[in-house]
Amino acid sequence: MSSTVHSVAHLLLQVSDLKKAEDFYVGVLGFTVRKREPFAGGRELIVTHQGLGLTTGGPGDGVQVEHIAFQVDGVREIAGRAKDANATLISDVGPGAYGLTIYVADPDGNKIELFEPEAA
Repeated sequence: MSSTVHSVAHLLLQVSDLKKAEDFYVGVLGFTVRKREPFAGGRELIVTHQGLGLTTGGPGDGVQVEHIAFQVDGVREIAGRAKDANATLISDVGPGAYGLTIYVADPDGNKIELFEPEAA
């Protein structure tokens, strides 16, 4: 029997300010909270339906992840919300390898790609 990896199941992101991170990912990008629960060391954990977990701990000094990409519907609308929230725009909406793409920075400076696949 052969085994196959199909996709990323989830990503746990340590952030310096959980409230700011939740405001960005939920309020600006439109993620939805699936649950909240205690995490290791008594830290709070926020889990989203989109496979992103947020907890405190702060990002490291090095760059462990170049960027995190999420497939979305309505990339232009999300881009508008990001601009309205004064989020740091790395590159505005335009063509990308996977479709119509925007890059923004989250409150800790993590590079976030949001793309909407092109219609076939």
